Order: sequence, then C-alpha cells, then structure tokens
Amino acid sequence: MRKFLILFFESISFAWDALIKNKLRTLLSLLGISIGIFCIITVLAAVDSLKQNVNADLAEMGNEVVYIGKWPWGMRMDIPWWEIRTRPNPTLNETETLRHRMPESSDMISIYLSTYPYIKINGEHVNNAQMVAISHSFENIETLKITEGRYFSPIESSSGAAVAIIGADIYDDYLGGDISALGKELMYKGQKIRIIGTLEKEGEQMFGIEKDNRIIVPVNFYRKYNIINENSGAQIIVAPNERQKANMEDFLSELRGNMRSIRRLAPDAKDNFELNVPSIIATTFAPLYSMLNMAGFIIGGFSMLVGGFGIANIMFVSVRERTNQIGIQKALGAKNYFILLQFVFESIFLSLTGGIMGILMVWGALSAVQAISDMAFFLSLSNVMVGIGISAGIGFLAGIIPAYMGAKLDPVEAIRSGS
Repeated sequence: MRKFLILFFESISFAWDALIKNKLRTLLSLLGISIGIFCIITVLAAVDSLKQNVNADLAEMGNEVVYIGKWPWGMRMDIPWWEIRTRPNPTLNETETLRHRMPESSDMISIYLSTYPYIKINGEHVNNAQMVAISHSFENIETLKITEGRYFSPIESSSGAAVAIIGADIYDDYLGGDISALGKELMYKGQKIRIIGTLEKEGEQMFGIEKDNRIIVPVNFYRKYNIINENSGAQIIVAPNERQKANMEDFLSELRGNMRSIRRLAPDAKDNFELNVPSIIATTFAPLYSMLNMAGFIIGGFSMLVGGFGIANIMFVSVRERTNQIGIQKALGAKNYFILLQFVFESIFLSLTGGIMGILMVWGALSAVQAISDMAFFLSLSNVMVGIGISAGIGFLAGIIPAYMGAKLDPVEAIRSGS
C-alpha cells in the first residue's frame, strides 16, 4: 500500500510538471478531452433534464389517469388522420352514463371542456383566457392549488352557479395581484361570474399546456350559457382507484367496453375514441432519449479520439524525456510494473484534468441556459461520474502503450541514451 501511494503521488507530481513546463502543448491536448466530455455530458444532462421535466408534468396530470377523447396523444399509423378528425367529441351525457355504469369510479369521473371565449374584467378584454368547465368530481382527480378562496360547493356545481376559480395570470394581470380577488366579477356573454378562488402560479408545462390563464367554472353553468358547441375541446377524465391501478389493463378494457356500448358500436366496428394515458407520452419520448444520447456519444467521441491521441503524444514525449531517469530507477531495483504504473497514472491524471475541465464547462453552460429559460436543468452525480469514468478510460488507453515501452527499456541502454 505504501509503494502504491508513493507511486501515485510521484505520478501526479510528474503530470503536474508536464502541465507547468509545457502549458500550451498540454492545454491543446487536454482541450480535445474537455470538448468531448462537454459534448457527451451536456447531451446526457439535457436528456435527463428533459426526462425529469416531462415526468414532473406527467405526474401533475396523473400517470395513471385516463383521458378519453377523439385524438390520440401518441402516433397512430393504423388510422388516417381524417378518420380521427370526424370522430365525435365526448359529451356531458356520455360522462353521466359512464358514471352510472361504473359506480365504483363514479366520484373519479369528470368532463373537461375548454374554450377560449370573450371574457371581460372591469370592462377590459382578457387576452388568451381559457374557460374550463368541469364536473364537481374533478377535484378528486386533479388537486387544484387554491391560494385564496375555495372550490365549488356541490350545490353550485349541480345548479350551474355563475362562480369561477381563476388562474394566477388572470389575477395578476387584470386584478392587480395585490388585492383580494374574492367577490370580484367577470363578464361572459352578458352574464356576471363571481370569483370564489384563485390558483397558485404553475408556469407553462413542457407540452405547451398553460394553467395560469384558466377560468374554471361548473360544467352546468357552461351548459346553460354557452351557445356554441359545448363539446369543443372535450375530454372525459377517469382516475382509477387503488384496486384498478393494480390491474390497469383490465381497467382500460372495462372503460373501452363501456364507451363502445355507450356509443352503440357494432362488434366489428373500430373505436371512435381514444383512451389516452400520460405514460403513453413517456413511451413516445423513449426513442428520442436514446437517439439524443447516441448523438452525444458520437459527436463527443470524435473529440475524445483527438484528445486521446494528444495525451498519447504527451506520454511518448514524457517517456523519451525521462529515459535516463527510467534507467536509473531500474538500476536501483524498480520493477517493470512500477515504471508502467507510473506512466499510466500520469496519463490518467492528465486525462482526468481535461475531463474535469469539460464537466465545469457543462455546469457553466447549463447554469447560463437555465438563467435565461423556464426549463430546469440538472447535472446529476451519475453524469459527472460517467464523465470522470470516460476520462479515466481514455487516459488509460492513451498511456498504456507509451508506459509499456518505458517499462521494457533496458536500464543500461536507457542510462546511456539519456546521458
């Protein structure tokens, strides 16, 4: 162990001397390693960040919640898009029928209608306001982060009362954001809507979904006062209970059977609806993650190859410059493995220096991008360890041949050639 430590620290000392004495040569050689590690780890960190942001958004949607609609979320190559376009939208009547057919899940089934109507607050038109009409059971499926006020009462939901819960952007932009919004009114088609709650700011999600511009109203209010097609942008949302989560295939099969029965489809007819589960999105993204990771390794690989040759060149020069020293060490009884490990450790240390420089470049780049964007980026310990491992591997491969040549030198010839 003592010999190993002496060898290790001597190797670091020699490597440091090489860095100091030949700054430009060493820096240019290490630059290839740094750029290669930067490319690889940047892509890995970006993919991990994308994956974490996607998973976080899917978790908010409910990974096992089923969204019944006309459009599939993933790619469907077996159905022409024009056939999907002609499918009927889910309706409120279908939602109620489904609740009666699935009493075990009746409190976890809700309609979700969304439109962008003309809304006014204090006589001012609200830009990009999204009106969302929901069943009362919606709060059992998605937790609404209410910062002030309350959710709809059962009576307000069933009677279609003119009440609303507004998103943070509506509150901040049109009600000042520094006074209570409770009791304030919106105008929708000449009908006053009283605000009973405000929502926490959530920001834009990965898939362009905006929640901060929502005006949430009871679906029965929407049905009473909306004179356009009430089915536009409609989905039926169904959340499974714990028993059903354990058998999602059976649950989806039950949903499909009930929807086909509700729509009176013949046994040989195709489904005219989609059962979308957020996990479909994660499955759709999986090939993209793999492609991006592969691209990072390919692009970074070329730079790593150049960097590896650069370090090998440094080690060949180092062996030649220290031939006399190698001869003296061997004459004093140094074993071949001692000489070999000395140069291998030196090569690994040089390569690790380049790798650490690359990782620091990644950290700086991700911090800069995060500062100017809404997306959160993560440089995980596992990615740092990958970068360090690759650097060490390149250092070993680049140094093993020069180290072997140095270890095989004849001591007499080495001392004579170095004198």
